[in-house]
Amino acid sequence: MASVGNILLEKDILQESGTNEVEILVFHVGDYALGINVAKVREVLPAQKITRLPKAHRSIVGCFTLRDSVVPCVSLHKHLDEKATHAPNEATIILTEFNQYQTAFVVDSVDRIHRVSWEHVLAAPSVVTQSATPVTAVTTINERLITMLDFEMIADQVSEQANRAGVIANPQNLPRHELQILLADDSATVRQAMTETLRGSGYTNLTTFENGEEAWTWIQRRLQETGDVNQVADLLVSDVEMPQIGGFHLTRNIKEHPELRKLYVLLFSSIMTEDNRNKGAAVQADAMITKPELHRVVDVADELLRTRSRPPSEIAGGHESARAVASNDAPAATVAAETNVSPTTESSPVPGQRHWVTFRNELNDRVEHLTELCQLASNEIVDKDVVNDSLRSLHSIKSAAMAIAVQQVAGATHVTEGKVSDHRDNKGPWPGAELEKYVAWLKELVDPMNDENEVQTILARADALTVEIAGASDL
Repeated sequence: MASVGNILLEKDILQESGTNEVEILVFHVGDYALGINVAKVREVLPAQKITRLPKAHRSIVGCFTLRDSVVPCVSLHKHLDEKATHAPNEATIILTEFNQYQTAFVVDSVDRIHRVSWEHVLAAPSVVTQSATPVTAVTTINERLITMLDFEMIADQVSEQANRAGVIANPQNLPRHELQILLADDSATVRQAMTETLRGSGYTNLTTFENGEEAWTWIQRRLQETGDVNQVADLLVSDVEMPQIGGFHLTRNIKEHPELRKLYVLLFSSIMTEDNRNKGAAVQADAMITKPELHRVVDVADELLRTRSRPPSEIAGGHESARAVASNDAPAATVAAETNVSPTTESSPVPGQRHWVTFRNELNDRVEHLTELCQLASNEIVDKDVVNDSLRSLHSIKSAAMAIAVQQVAGATHVTEGKVSDHRDNKGPWPGAELEKYVAWLKELVDPMNDENEVQTILARADALTVEIAGASDL
């Protein structure tokens, strides 16, 4: 087991080899022989000292510390209703890393890493993919049928209760209703999900904006009207990638202003790379989180604002809609309707996704825009603006998918975005064919006539599409 762990810690060999192969770590849970793509595995660990968590999902056995990080731990025995064959102190832990999260999974034992051709990895039968069974594919290794678990689905299933709640406890008894929050994101899905969580958790003085330019215009006007930065806002929560003015530029504008610099800024991005963290630090952002960590926005806001509180009477204009900035004649009824967002009750063909209708509508708009961009990029020389517009649209789609945990869309979009980024950085040709395949897949997905089974069938093709878009050189 130790040698397997060492191999995983330094895994990158296959991804650079250019072969149409995948490395699979085979492990055992009870009577099952299961597999996971090594690309999702950080390392293999012996049993750890686990601390239990109150009110956790039944499959979550607790958490443990590893190199100054707290890692949640899921028992695959409990999740799969399978009896363990090893005592707890003899179990093995697989530490995974995907969607910017590290999650540990308790198993009985690990076998070894096997290299398999993608041609021998077959999609799970539709009767499986259309159910809540966490299986993504099957393959044969040494004449044994190995079931590939869908770890993203398992992560979604164990966190579904928390995602459904939309309410974060207030152990410090902060006067959240007295604090003014600004939220800027060009994704309607992200805005809806975050608005529901913030408002449901008590941050009711919330103003939303569709991009950084709207936010910056509103902030400047508000300061001019009141003459007091304390009556502008207490915290700005902003996406990094937005049209007109992005999150980094918006933060710099605020922090370089002699009065507005007192406003706290929390930035979030779909991928918080070291480069993004350095940029955030350079513009003096007060905190940064990733899109999959959006459930932490209330806790981070609490931490930043725990020393601030103001009487509600001082928060004049706190419920003004950002859209009214562009149209001062906006009717009062429209303003109220846009700002008083209640928890959604929409039905969803994707288990656990409460914001599916908003997400699908946003996808439809993004798909139309990407279709236009594909037409503009029909020649070999692609205009820089087309490339940047494509990246912005892809980023917004990925952000929305990550915010409501539709991992199939997030994964396919991430790979497509990488191809376009490579072209922008002169590392590859314009991926016209790949982008068109991706857009065609999304067009099928957003069809409002799809029933639950059809949506699940289309989503189940995401892995094959991702492999096709990535190409053998990226596997």
